Amino acid sequence: MNNRSGILFCITGAFALALSVFAFAAAQEDPQGQYSLSYSPVTLSSADSTRTVATYSPIKSINGRTIQLRGEDGVVYTFTLTTDTIYCQDTTKVSDWSYLKNVPKKSSVTVLTEEGTNPAALVVWDKAPTISIKNGQIDFSLPPLCR
Repeated sequence: MNNRSGILFCITGAFALALSVFAFAAAQEDPQGQYSLSYSPVTLSSADSTRTVATYSPIKSINGRTIQLRGEDGVVYTFTLTTDTIYCQDTTKVSDWSYLKNVPKKSSVTVLTEEGTNPAALVVWDKAPTISIKNGQIDFSLPPLCR
């Protein structure tokens, strides 16, 4: 490899690295997606299921029966709200879903459900999870469970 192609290779590599860092940072601003967890921060109704799924996106619509989250890819995630659903407004447990109507339109919320079941919301947070990279591994953390 001559000097010129070596410099071009380094520039291309640096550009690709900068682009991936920028994309990750932008994703943290408005995270959207789903993450499967091998644990549950809440006691589940079914003894067989210990796996949960966290879905995080802006709210498309909400009423007393369902919450819909809109993914940036056009996918709409619909979850049933039940009398057992826990609502976390910051770190405070609240009695109903009405505070979610005041969440800014572009802000992501997090909905925790059991994996492989009818998607009933176990917990709804008014914020997105924390996603970072530590030691080359993705670190996914749900917001604190409210009390």
